[in-house]
Amino acid sequence: MKSNTLAAVAICAMIFTFLAAPATAGEEKGNGTVTYSPAAVETVELPDGSMMQRSHIMGIVLADDPSNSIHLASQDCFGTTVISADGTAIGKGYCDAVDADGDRWWIWWHNGPDANTWGFMGGTGKYEGITGGGTTTPLAQMADGRTTITWDGHWTMK
Repeated sequence: MKSNTLAAVAICAMIFTFLAAPATAGEEKGNGTVTYSPAAVETVELPDGSMMQRSHIMGIVLADDPSNSIHLASQDCFGTTVISADGTAIGKGYCDAVDADGDRWWIWWHNGPDANTWGFMGGTGKYEGITGGGTTTPLAQMADGRTTITWDGHWTMK
């Protein structure tokens, strides 16, 4: 009888510990595409023959998996790209996004000849405390300024 009571206490303690334990952060990964349309673009020719382009572009994030938390988020991105006389481009900027629930997240981005990377800077609601990032690859550049990229990444939501 005594061993049954101890076993029941041990089981109850394990259940309580499991229920009281803080939830672990949600690991997520994804990939997909974003098509951006220019909202405003300013191009300035620099004295060395290079050009600087300041851009405000808007897009919709499409995840290959529609259950992904950032699927169908709308983005506003701002950045500056310097294009050297030989055509090499290096750009940096940031985007803010809002999902269907009204929660927001921010990312930084860097495009260059060696890599195109991005990372989360934070967010609100379910994205508060988010960390992680990934890479992008240019897919299409249209004559009217629309651009499509592919993206992949992984992140942790607190």
